[in-house]
Amino acid sequence: MKNNANTNLILFHHHAPLPSKSASALAAANYHRLLFIFFLSFFTFLFSLTLFSSSLHSAATTSHSLSSSLPSSSSLSPPILAALLHYTSSTPPNTSMSLPELSAVSTVINSKGPACNLLVFGLSHESLLWRSVNLKGRTVFVDENSYAVSKIEQNNPGVEAYDVVYSTKVSQAGKLLGYYKTRPECRPVQNLLFSDCKLGINDLPNFVYEIEWDVILIDGPRGYAGDSPGRMAPIFTSAVLAKSKDSGKKKKKKTTDVFVHEFGRKLERVYSEEFLCEENLIEVVGELGHFVVAAEKGEKQGNGFCRNSTKLSEPFTPDSGGDAEVGVDDD
Repeated sequence: MKNNANTNLILFHHHAPLPSKSASALAAANYHRLLFIFFLSFFTFLFSLTLFSSSLHSAATTSHSLSSSLPSSSSLSPPILAALLHYTSSTPPNTSMSLPELSAVSTVINSKGPACNLLVFGLSHESLLWRSVNLKGRTVFVDENSYAVSKIEQNNPGVEAYDVVYSTKVSQAGKLLGYYKTRPECRPVQNLLFSDCKLGINDLPNFVYEIEWDVILIDGPRGYAGDSPGRMAPIFTSAVLAKSKDSGKKKKKKTTDVFVHEFGRKLERVYSEEFLCEENLIEVVGELGHFVVAAEKGEKQGNGFCRNSTKLSEPFTPDSGGDAEVGVDDD
């Protein structure tokens, strides 16, 4: 049996107690600690609030910018909305004009500024387009069909349309062309409201003869048969309205852009060259003839409409119909 020679000695050391802090010192320390935590929390909250507000402002600005740049259905004016619905609901589109022809007329209307005065002879599939293109200007339609006039006004509040009764026929075109040359009442500068010329339209509202029209579009009435009214009267009337403008004292004469649709047909071409004048023809786009006619009111004028009209004095026989003398008497 082995004896354990190693003896474990356990010593207990007496430590003097650490001096304790006074109550006031502990209270001060706690106060500063709480104050520090308060300020830290306050500034953290303030920073978070600022960051959140900046984010909201940035989001609001971005949203406003996007809403300003994107079109809104509520910002569309009623005429534009009506035109969009009209054309998108047409299947297939039955427009009587080609895209180049539509563009030619629209470009000229836009060039006249926001206050263009536009007179249109004939209601067609493009009528709402012309009103929309000339939204800030004044657009007036003239048509032979009183039902069509009533319908477009009823379906599109604000449209100005007037019906007119034409006393001419395509079959009379040749006689009418010779008739006007012998009649002083068919002179190029006059007030059509009091005119007795059989080619002049004198039963429209008075303001039509008082307004200085910037653009006139002739796309009616019917002219494809002998008993159709033909476009002789609108072409003559447009020429007189353009030439009878008050040219004033300005060096530059006032002008009127006159478009004649179906310009490829013999009647439209011959009458346009006779009254709107070949010298004023600036372009032909498809079936659309574009004339720019200068005002001549107050200037010395003969009975002729054109300065250079040699070949146009030849007798004219329309493509369809005869040369009936209805309404073209010799009194």
